[in-house]
Amino acid sequence: MRLSYLAFGLAAFFLTTASHAQNNVADDWTPGQNILPTVQSDPHDQVKKLLRQEKFARAETLVDRYMAVNPRDPQMRFWKAWITDRTGDKQVALDMYLSLTQDYPEIAEPFNNLAVLYAAKGQFSVAKEALDAALRANPNYADAHENMGDVLAQLAKYSYIRSMQINPTQRGISRKIDLIQPSLEAITNGVKSPGKEAPTRDAYGSYVPLGYVNF
Repeated sequence: MRLSYLAFGLAAFFLTTASHAQNNVADDWTPGQNILPTVQSDPHDQVKKLLRQEKFARAETLVDRYMAVNPRDPQMRFWKAWITDRTGDKQVALDMYLSLTQDYPEIAEPFNNLAVLYAAKGQFSVAKEALDAALRANPNYADAHENMGDVLAQLAKYSYIRSMQINPTQRGISRKIDLIQPSLEAITNGVKSPGKEAPTRDAYGSYVPLGYVNF
């Protein structure tokens, strides 16, 4: 299926360490951009440039160096999770996004990317919960709405199948599954990044596997 990441757009789907600023961190923030100009520094620009060039190892080195001094910086933590997802252990990346959502629940994009990782594992109910949180944080988050539609389509299919397992004699369920199947195939076939299965929108708006943020 095609979920969207914060970029990301991933996508997806994100800043200061002061407690007051954290309470208002999501007002204008988008992935790749810090909320407050005073926080936007050269390291952030350098990381963003390297990510766009797909120089992930160099970008991660800069992220680690910056986080050694500013370990709670949300944008750097988001990038760390994003890089880890693409070059390392997806479970580690999932844990990073989860931690970020716990520390900054007002930011939508980490929830979006978290949902993508859950959906990739077939955990669609948990993915829906993460997308619900993303949309509470930002009701106008288009990629999260798109991902929610994809997740709900999967959940509908599983509910129909479970209904047939419980009562095989009921009529009409097979037809409903047949009707929804083309939509699920369209989601899966919507891949726009060669070599990446089941893409969705990232927090940066590009098509990546199952809903991530792109740069």
